[in-house]
Order: sequence, then C-alpha cells, then structure tokens
Amino acid sequence: MVPKRLIQTLAIAWLLLGASTAGADELDPVTLQLKWKHQFQFAGYYAAKEKGFYRDAGLDVNIVEAAPGVDPAQEVIAGRAQFGVGTSELILNRYRGDPVVVLGVIFQHSPLSLIALSDSGIDNIHKLIGRKVMIEPSSAELFAYLLQEGFTSKAFDLQHHSLDLNDLLSGKIDAMSVYVTDELYMLKQQKRTYIQFSPRMSGIDFYGDNFFTLETELDQNPQRVKAFREASLRGWRYAMQNPDEIVQLIYDRYSQRHSIEHLQFEAKAMHDLMQPELIDPGYMNIGRWQHIAQTYRQLGLLPERFDVEAMLHFPNSAIDLKKLKIKLYYAAAGLSLLALLSVILFRFYRAARINEARLNTMFNHAPLSLIVLDDQNRIQNWNAEAEKTFLWRAEDILGKDISTIIPPADHQEVEEVLAAVHKKRAISHTENSNIKKDGSEILCEWLNAPFKDKHDQANFIICMARDITEQTRLKQKLEQAAHYDNLTKLPNRALILDLLKQSIATAARQKTKLAILFLDLNGFKAINDRLGHESGDRLLLTVAERLPQAIRECDYAGRLAGDEFLVILQDIGSLQNAQKVAGKLQGLISQPCMLKDQAVAISASIGISLYPDDAIEINELIHHADQAMYQVKQVSRSDKHSSAV
Repeated sequence: MVPKRLIQTLAIAWLLLGASTAGADELDPVTLQLKWKHQFQFAGYYAAKEKGFYRDAGLDVNIVEAAPGVDPAQEVIAGRAQFGVGTSELILNRYRGDPVVVLGVIFQHSPLSLIALSDSGIDNIHKLIGRKVMIEPSSAELFAYLLQEGFTSKAFDLQHHSLDLNDLLSGKIDAMSVYVTDELYMLKQQKRTYIQFSPRMSGIDFYGDNFFTLETELDQNPQRVKAFREASLRGWRYAMQNPDEIVQLIYDRYSQRHSIEHLQFEAKAMHDLMQPELIDPGYMNIGRWQHIAQTYRQLGLLPERFDVEAMLHFPNSAIDLKKLKIKLYYAAAGLSLLALLSVILFRFYRAARINEARLNTMFNHAPLSLIVLDDQNRIQNWNAEAEKTFLWRAEDILGKDISTIIPPADHQEVEEVLAAVHKKRAISHTENSNIKKDGSEILCEWLNAPFKDKHDQANFIICMARDITEQTRLKQKLEQAAHYDNLTKLPNRALILDLLKQSIATAARQKTKLAILFLDLNGFKAINDRLGHESGDRLLLTVAERLPQAIRECDYAGRLAGDEFLVILQDIGSLQNAQKVAGKLQGLISQPCMLKDQAVAISASIGISLYPDDAIEINELIHHADQAMYQVKQVSRSDKHSSAV
C-alpha cells in the first residue's frame, strides 16, 4: 500500500498546483536591471520577452538598461529591481553582507581583456611598465593577472577609465581594458591592429555575465524565481540558435546605438565565450567559483574562509519529473540513486510476501534499464527502458545470453565480472561498450548485484544499466575546450603551465635537469597583416604541427598566446642537448609554408632556461626563458639591420 503520508503530500501538491494555475492569467510584474546599455550582450533576455517565454511563465518583465555609474547589485538590493545582471564581483557584495544569490552564468569566460595598439611597441605584458593604462575599477581579473605577472600598483600609470576608445586610438593612453565582444569592432572597422592581453593567459578564468537575485526574493517567491530563471535560459538558447533574428529585434525595438554589423560581431564573439553547443546557458561550476574567490583572496579582498557556495543557487529539479529523469541519466548523483534503488529492488526480489504485480510494475517502468540474468547469464527479464536503450524487444531477447549485447572483444572481461558477482555475492560497478540491435555501439554504466529467488534455490543477477555515451562525449569535449587551444589543438596556456609544474616536481624528485624553450615567431604580425588572419591562423597551425616532430614523446609543446609557444624538455641532461632541440625546431619552423599560393618562410626566436640551473620556481624559469628569447630577437634584428646597411 502507498503510505498515507505520501498520499497527503501528493494531495497538498495537487491543491497548490491548482491554486497556481487558477491565477495564471494574471502576469506578475518584475524588473530586470542590466549592467550596461541595450546590446547583444543581453540577447537572451530580449528573446525571452519578445518570444513570449516570460509571458508563458506568468511574468511581465521590464528590462532596464544601465547608465555609467549604475550598479545592478545596488538596484536589486534597493528593491528597484528583482533581478539583475552582474559580474563575478557579486562575490564581494556577498562578503560585504549583501544577500545576493547567483542564479546562473551566461559567459563561461569573461570578455574582459587589456589591449594596446600594435604600433605602440607594447608586444608583451611587461612593456606596460611606466605606461598610461585605463582599467575599470571592477576588473579584479585584470588586476590579478597583472599581479601574477609581477606588477605592483606603481608599475604603471593607472588612469580613470573614460569608456571612450578614442583615448586609445589618439595615443592619449597606451592600454585600455575592453570587452572583446564590443570595443574590438571599432578597431576592426578602422583597420587598427592591436595586441590583446587576457587574464586567461595566466590561468585566471572568471565567469562573465551572471544573473542574480536576493535571498529574500528566493525565500518569499521561489516559484517566481524558478519561472524567471527557466524562461531566461530558454531565451538564451533561442538567441544563440537564432542570432540574426535577435540582432534585428534588438536594432528595431531596443537600440540603434550599434549598427547591425556591430551587433552581429558581438553575437559571434559571444558565441566563442559561451560555447552553447558544449555548455548549456546558465551552467556554473562550484570549482570555478572557488577559483574566482581564491583570486580575490590573492588581491586581499576576501578572507581565507569565505563560503562561496552559499551565494550560488542550484534549483531542486526533483519536483519536475522531466528534469528528474535527466538527473537520473546524467547527474553525478545518479550512482547513489542507482545503488539505493538496487537495494530496494533486491529486497523486493527476496521477499516472498511481496505483491508480484506491484513489483512487475515497478520493474517495467523504472527510469533505467533493468535486466535479470540466471546462473548461466541468460536474460530472464528485460524492462521497457532496456528496450529503448538497446532496441531489443523483450520477447526477442529473453532467453539469449547477455553476450548478445556485448562486443566480442569484451566477452571474456564481462564473463569474468559476472562470474565474480555469482561467486563472491558482491555488487560490481563497471563501464563497458554495448551493441544495440541496429549494430551501433554505445557506452554503458553497469551495476550488477546477486540475489536468490524466494526459495533460495536459484542464483540470479539483476543488472542496472544507463547509456553514458553522450555524457562521456560531452565530458571529453568540455575537457578539450578547457585544456587545449581551439586553433592549434596543442595544450593551452593553463594546461602547459600545469604540465610544467608537474614536470618540475618530477625533475626535483628524480634529480634530473629540465629545459623549457620559449618560442616567439619572427615577422608573424607582418604576414598576418599582409595575407589576412585566415592565413595567419594557417601559419600558426603549421608551426604547431611541426613542433612535436622535434621532441620526444615524454616532452610537451603548448601555445601560450598569439604566436608564442612553450616547449618542455624532460630529463634533458644538459644545456647543449636543449640547444640541439632548439636548432632542430628552428630548422622545421623555417621550412616554407604555402599560404594563398605563396611560399612563406618564417623563423622563431627561442629562449632557453634550465631547471635547476637557472631557476627552481616556475615563474622565474619562464621569465628567464622569456628574457633569453627577447635577447635572441634583439640580436636577430641587429643582424638584419647590419646586413641592410
């Protein structure tokens, strides 16, 4: 029988649902405070409003643009808005006692960067010393980046940010913080080339725009918060799938401050920061937020103990049956749920007095594949979800050996697993490939547990399986996007620095020498300007393909940024050995490359530093190699000048 308490709970829920439905015709007015003026940066909210997603959720949303000096957090705290769009600096609001709660993240990577014009001579971050720089006050990731690069507050002349790109173009200042989704369009239109310095170059990776509310709003109006969040994310999915439509919508109904072309540029740049094919809008990770909090600690803005998790809202989707099913398939908590469900079902199978019809109903309609095997591993029962997963109807698969859905190469391994379950009477958890009836292959997660029939005479195994093919593919894509350069497919700055850290630890433990080579391409900018960015990318890709040809399998090559690369040579023995590798790299890189039917040759300046001879700390080691590379480049320029004379 169903417990009375459960019936009462369901009845109350039904009454509440009826009450909410009765008032659905009246729209609940709320205000969303943006962090800047109307532009594609807020496309998802416009889409949610104009496509009726907010209206469908029972909301009448007033979207308010910001002006210089307007703080979205303060607008929400003061009650002039119920929701806002803010930066990762919401952490500081929370620390100061403001009860802000982040509902979701839109930009997986912050669009904030520092730029300098190419003709300024600032071709690396350290040349900002003594220069005039404009950085917005709420740019913690930029200040952390500069701090990590060894800058002090007096290293450059910090100017009040005018929000006017003309100050950079006219030479009034030397560098300026910008949004790569916005200001870079003006540079592109004027065909001005620039150098971009992103905090991600030093492994500082903040989230971009976050939408938020207050704890009081969440406590007092949980359904309204849920409705706003889901409708907003629905709007973001629509906007990123239909950017041209939303660009026209913004231009026609919200603002013509930016041209159609400018809005389209913004949409494309945002696509790269959001990665909507890989990451669902709104997704946020506690680990990333902890990384952001740690950066604020390094700046002295947060104490060591600050609970960042308390300001993050992860909706409890258990009340939504559709989302519950998604959780059963994809959430990490799925394993615990499977284990709990298995215990319940095993007990049901053992209990002689259980109602068989009720058990069969539970088995057949379970939201995961359930399969019962006899002591010969023949399939005795096969539920509806197993039919969907493996495409075999129960009447066609019953009586067949479980190897029917196992690739031949895995037969022995699976047989050994099942034999151990029979013999040791213990639950096993495995992952293995499976074959569907149509011949396609999937990856499944399996939980196999032993049980006896109600007379304790026959041995059986109940198997629970879930298809994790898509989950695994998505995880691999996310790992690829997080750790590898999108263009060259080499390890990106964060990964190559992590590999360097590991390599130094290995060298210290084994008392061996390690070398790093800092590579910078000579004349790359001129080729990029003359033949175009597409040819420049092709050249970078060619160089990246040649680097591994000069090093061993135990060595690493990665892209730091732009045309800079880093090579790690483990257990190199001596400086002379490292110089030989550098010479080999020079020879490979200098081989001509065909770009637009032209044979183009390029060379590289390579600086070398040796662990532990030159330094033992990672930053010092890189700095030494960087300085060595710079000296090589200066000598190369002097030689060319002498030859010309």
